[in-house]
Amino acid sequence: MEDVNEKRPRIHVIGNGASNSLFNVTAEYRCVCNIPQHNIPYNSIAIIDLIVVNWMKDNNWQPKLPVLCTNKVKQHAIKRNRQGHWFDVFEIKSRYSAGHHAVEYHAPMTDEVHMWGFDSIWTNDYTSQMDNLVPRGKRPNLNQQWIPHWQNIFDANKNTQFIIHTPGEVVLPDISTNVTHISH
Repeated sequence: MEDVNEKRPRIHVIGNGASNSLFNVTAEYRCVCNIPQHNIPYNSIAIIDLIVVNWMKDNNWQPKLPVLCTNKVKQHAIKRNRQGHWFDVFEIKSRYSAGHHAVEYHAPMTDEVHMWGFDSIWTNDYTSQMDNLVPRGKRPNLNQQWIPHWQNIFDANKNTQFIIHTPGEVVLPDISTNVTHISH
């Protein structure tokens, strides 16, 4: 019988940055963020914004796979009659993205978290493929908050290796000793 407490060898979290197009893995667990605008098959979705649920309602889109979210998002989904399996496993945290939540949630469950489409870690590009669906105003320099959050997540999960997939040779900020990157 399978041990339900056994860790997965790898988990892939797919953000909404342009470099998620580098993803090329099959048959491993994948969590995407918000409404995926790519054709990557996935096992779960991370959602933290009510406006994503509103888009679902306005476009008659129902999630077919588990949604990992905050209680506030789950209650809003129920109110907006969004079907599916909504799991309120995230706490509301200031200046956390859906990607932060997904990586933090999955890190204790695996030896390796592979991160795809997290371009804002090495650039000041905060555009998201979601911006085409849910337009947002100009964003401030979020790395002033996001990079310290990444650091805290990585440092809190020292037994997990975080692998950030990047296009070509990029320079990552010095985030933590358990973070590496693979250039594609």
